[in-house]
Amino acid sequence: MSITRRAATLTLACLAVIGTGGAKAAEGDPKKVTTAEVREPASKACSKGRTYKIAYSHSVSEAAIVKQIRTFATRRATELGCVTVLHDNTQANNLEQQINAVQGWITLGVDAIVVTPIDVTALKPLQKQAQTKNIKWLTYLGRMDNSDGFVGFDHEQSGQLIANAAIDWVKSQGITKPRALVTTLTGLPLLSPRWTEVEKLFAKAGIEVVAKQDAADQATGLTVTETVLRQHPDLDIVIGLNDDAAVGANRAVTVAGISPDKFFIGGQDGSLEGLTAVNQGKAYKASAAILINDLGANIVDLSLNAINGDGPSFAYTPTVLATKKDQPLLDKLLANYGKK
Repeated sequence: MSITRRAATLTLACLAVIGTGGAKAAEGDPKKVTTAEVREPASKACSKGRTYKIAYSHSVSEAAIVKQIRTFATRRATELGCVTVLHDNTQANNLEQQINAVQGWITLGVDAIVVTPIDVTALKPLQKQAQTKNIKWLTYLGRMDNSDGFVGFDHEQSGQLIANAAIDWVKSQGITKPRALVTTLTGLPLLSPRWTEVEKLFAKAGIEVVAKQDAADQATGLTVTETVLRQHPDLDIVIGLNDDAAVGANRAVTVAGISPDKFFIGGQDGSLEGLTAVNQGKAYKASAAILINDLGANIVDLSLNAINGDGPSFAYTPTVLATKKDQPLLDKLLANYGKK
């Protein structure tokens, strides 16, 4: 299965399959922008006596986590009262579907378009057309030059959170020669901090990465982990570049009959299946989870800031560590999916 086709089954981070490049030079550092700084000016948008139409196109709208993010974007719009959010039906990274949706929104004359760019080159003429009509152009996860805003999250922070969680676990277990499998997706260098940060911190902590292999879906995570366990039966840790790979690894460890107390599995994104596995309190110890409620709200608020020229329009949504040690936070993250 190709990376493009497989992306339809991936969790949030790995849906950002395309789109690199810079943005406006004046954007500053989106890592330094706080959620409060995003919310404050956007909360005043309705006092200007106008209404807004914001359009949001994700490349795989069928993914469960994307549906939840869209729900939170619509909820924020309803809360503000003067905003309507339009969603398209682009699925499986279908470029033609995305182009048709964006063209329709430009014709309609929306106020802002937020898009996960499937193909930057193909979307560039539409960006120019939109901006010529004073429609603000923001990108989601992927980057495009001269955009008016950016809605994203920090892959470096994600890798650091899950790596440090594993290191803390190794110390608590008193493991003298810990060994780890780290999954990657080398075809998507945009995501590389999710594994390079893990490698860097593991090296400093004396954790040997005995295998590093591409795996971004559950089936591949299962197969890769089974193979590595046969080669390294003393394996202690699996870090998935996303929760899908880690969920597959969790199945492999369970089938192998390994005591969950003696194994650490960590994922990234905070998908429902990943968080559910963490909540079971077994081998799946942690997930570096994106706050999807804030991410959905940021789609709206960063767009409003770009439209009105008030406040930041480039920002990252925070990532937090979900573990059984912080049950209230874990419950809150599960509640974002309507689960507890």
